[in-house]
Amino acid sequence: MSMPPKELAWFNSAKVLRTQVKRKWNKSGTWIDTTEDIQARSLLYTALLQGNGKWSLNPDTYELAKNSTAVGPLLGYHDSSKEKHFGFEEPFNSQPDLPKLPVPELEKTLQRYLEAVQPILQPQQFERAQELARKLAENEGPELQHHLVERQMKLKNWAYEWWLNDMYMNNPLCLPINSNPGGVWPPQQFRNLDDQLHFASKLTSFLLDFKDVLDRNELPVETAASREPGQPLCMAQHYRLMTSYRVPCLPRDFRRDTSGCKPDHIVVAYRKHFFTCPVKTPERTLTTNEIFNQFKTIVQLETSNNEIPIGLLTSQKRPVWADERIKLLGEDINKQSMDEIETCSFIICLDDPLPSQYFNSLLNKKKRTTGGHWINDRDETNMLHQMLHGGGSVFNTGNRWFDKTLQFVISSDGAIGLCYEHSSAEGIGVLNLIDDFLGKIQQESSTSINNGTEAEKGSAVTGSGAEGDKGPEPIPQPIKLEWSISTEARNAVREACIEMDRYIEDLDLMVYRYEGYGKSFIKKCKVSPDVYLQLALQLAYYSLHGKMVATYESASTRRYKLGRVDCIRSTTMEALEWVKSMPTDHVEDRQRKFHLAVEKQTAIMVENILGEGIDVHMLGLKQQALECGMDLPTLFQDETFKIANHFALSTSQLPTKQDQFMGYGAVVPDGYGASYNPQPGSIIFCLSAFCSSPETSTLKFSQSLQRSLDAMKQMLE
Repeated sequence: MSMPPKELAWFNSAKVLRTQVKRKWNKSGTWIDTTEDIQARSLLYTALLQGNGKWSLNPDTYELAKNSTAVGPLLGYHDSSKEKHFGFEEPFNSQPDLPKLPVPELEKTLQRYLEAVQPILQPQQFERAQELARKLAENEGPELQHHLVERQMKLKNWAYEWWLNDMYMNNPLCLPINSNPGGVWPPQQFRNLDDQLHFASKLTSFLLDFKDVLDRNELPVETAASREPGQPLCMAQHYRLMTSYRVPCLPRDFRRDTSGCKPDHIVVAYRKHFFTCPVKTPERTLTTNEIFNQFKTIVQLETSNNEIPIGLLTSQKRPVWADERIKLLGEDINKQSMDEIETCSFIICLDDPLPSQYFNSLLNKKKRTTGGHWINDRDETNMLHQMLHGGGSVFNTGNRWFDKTLQFVISSDGAIGLCYEHSSAEGIGVLNLIDDFLGKIQQESSTSINNGTEAEKGSAVTGSGAEGDKGPEPIPQPIKLEWSISTEARNAVREACIEMDRYIEDLDLMVYRYEGYGKSFIKKCKVSPDVYLQLALQLAYYSLHGKMVATYESASTRRYKLGRVDCIRSTTMEALEWVKSMPTDHVEDRQRKFHLAVEKQTAIMVENILGEGIDVHMLGLKQQALECGMDLPTLFQDETFKIANHFALSTSQLPTKQDQFMGYGAVVPDGYGASYNPQPGSIIFCLSAFCSSPETSTLKFSQSLQRSLDAMKQMLE
């Protein structure tokens, strides 16, 4: 079959670009692709997915092209058994002895699946789910399981590529709110612009020291604290934090590995402009004071806001941004600016504050009624809005580049935190890094933080800044990134402003601190804080909505090579029996049912962290059927499976040593996002929903949580 003329033209353009690509082979043996190489791939994707005839929007054709020896290399894909497909190469190989993620037994997974869906299905639906599971076990299941076992023997992690695509790269929704979490740190007291820049320079020095540790492959290996304590954990995702960029593309996004580019710069976002900021000379890393001077140069270069904030395009739905990105790359100056952003280690966002009247919690709209972090009249819900999405086109959303893994936000009023792109790493690694930084900041006196003398005397935060200026050699100056913006691109930016503002207006967000007790009391009850709070969330949801729903809690699988997460499903029959008993049963019966629910929840948690979870295995069976060219088993097409994966409660425990927290958006239109951070005497919840849903309300959910946690304490005392 021949390509239609339009597609052939695109195809030939991609081939020409590909032949012009200059590639580097880094020390770890990984091909590093330049911006031109990525453009070639994107053009070819577009060729396969645009136009008329059988080549238009044809997934089968795309799969054939991807796997062919002629077209596959142009796409950046290779034989998956050799793990050389672009976006899934893992240069980090310092833990060769880590075990591989196991493939659970088929019968056990199907039984666990039925146990997980029973509390959320009607009796007739559950009978159908049982029948479909039986058919899968008797028909396609054994063959698919055999292929998975073979795949597990060939690959470092049999599930990683499929999981990453399913969880992130195939998702067409915009990154802010839907995918990128936002984190809030204890606010600082900035008296003036210099204080803001001093803090930014200290943070930058700390991060550069951390990157040096990564570059030397010297990051200490973390170990499991329980369930075979001392077992080493996979550190690969830590090494991706400053060497990754999520490229918008069709039919799916992919990860650009920048580890071989050896960047000597970061990017600074200021007044919706972007600046490449050198942080190294050929001989050394800049000191904290020198970095401060770099930042000072940037703020002196630009005094007005960018009227065409190009960064807003990164907030669009992924196919839209992929298309706009290709158009931008048609101009050399745009390619150069894009490459500076894509290859930088991280981004520092120098922000303006958000107004309290728009973004404070409903509880604090008129007056201060809650504790927690405050900056002037801004509460911590307001600060989470700033970190999560920037506040909209009028405020700081244009001061972001949402594809970049790490963006650190430093507001002129002292609100600080981060926005991070989730596909490269889980949140706990980022939180641990920031815990370390905040702990070192606390070692400095409040006067040294505010008077600016630490940059001259040397900072206790990092080794980089502790020795003062190193010499008179010239330091490369920051450069403002320029763009050639067509009329079409201007219109795209305006459309992005409208879309993002509308989306932010629909966001129902609340940081809720439960002050009744914290993890100290929970541990006295001899219950895991995570298990306890998962059951509290079930009780709160059931009390408010009168039913149970599919619940997602991430469970780390880092005991295995390239392990990320599986899903702890907290809706169990034991939990359902307990929540039903809470209003009416005698305390002894409630306690008995509670402890049965605790035992079941604990067992599910252990199964997941030991690689025996349900969801990754079910995803593998589904994807294996597609790769084998088989009809998709009926179980995966049925309404019951859709109900099982409609996560109206998307939860995650994100514990920290410091008083920081992280939140994210709900993953379905009628659901809640609910992260939680158990502190010794309190519990921080970040709750999210959408105003357009008549079924959800973070205010009502927080009130139900308070009643539930109070009732649980009364039951156990």
